[in-house]
Amino acid sequence: MLQKLEKMDRRIIYLVVFLSLAIPLIWPIGLPISVGPETASLYKFIDSLPARTPVVISFDTSPGGYGELSSGAIALLNHLAKKDLRCIGMGFFDTGPSLMQSALANSLYKGKTYGTDYVNLGYVSGGENAISAVAKDIIAKFPKDFTGKSTSGIPVMQGITTMKDVSLIVTVSSGTPGVAEWIRQVGDPMKVPMATVLVAVNIPNMTPYLNAKQLYGMIPSMKGAAGYEALIGMKALGTSGMDAQSISHLAILFFVILGNVISYASRNKPGSAKGGGRQ
Repeated sequence: MLQKLEKMDRRIIYLVVFLSLAIPLIWPIGLPISVGPETASLYKFIDSLPARTPVVISFDTSPGGYGELSSGAIALLNHLAKKDLRCIGMGFFDTGPSLMQSALANSLYKGKTYGTDYVNLGYVSGGENAISAVAKDIIAKFPKDFTGKSTSGIPVMQGITTMKDVSLIVTVSSGTPGVAEWIRQVGDPMKVPMATVLVAVNIPNMTPYLNAKQLYGMIPSMKGAAGYEALIGMKALGTSGMDAQSISHLAILFFVILGNVISYASRNKPGSAKGGGRQ
């Protein structure tokens, strides 16, 4: 048995690791995961909002950052859709609105009515200055939505003129403009609750805003998305991604331990070199 294990075809190891990654991505298992307080706080805040409450989602990210943020963004959209909240999308990265279209198409909003339940207003250039201008007059800065329709006639925008008319703003953020700019221009001066979906590398930078209550919560990277999915009772990208990471790590750890056991047993079997020295 030991000799067979010593001569194991390395392709078997590759196959096991591949399957440990692929299977959970296709069929999420839902392994237990701890939910951070910042994620639970955001969930509780959104869950307390009455139906038809307007929420702004700003996709302030590029395709490079969206790969890490997509699971959290879609989990958030799913919760908003389940709560029947009005979703008002926009972006201050030029690629943001197109990424939002992809997220909406992969969320529960795909079964809802565009213009009545959700809208994608599009992109405004200018970074922090643009955020400030939009906050003061949304319709003036977005006269038409992402599809070219007149914003003033869209039912989902009824009663919404400035950012003071919404109950929550969430920035899906991987750079600048992002969380800090939104807090400076909207969160603090207009007293509008802020939250974020953000990449893991920016978590330390955002923690002071959480401690100061300038952020009501956040979904940090894929782990945060998996926790949020657990709270809303759905298994999606975050759950499958964390399952794949956990199981593949266990598979690799198993082979590391197995290799060390075989090495130790080989050194001590009859006929081997004493002490396991090189030959």
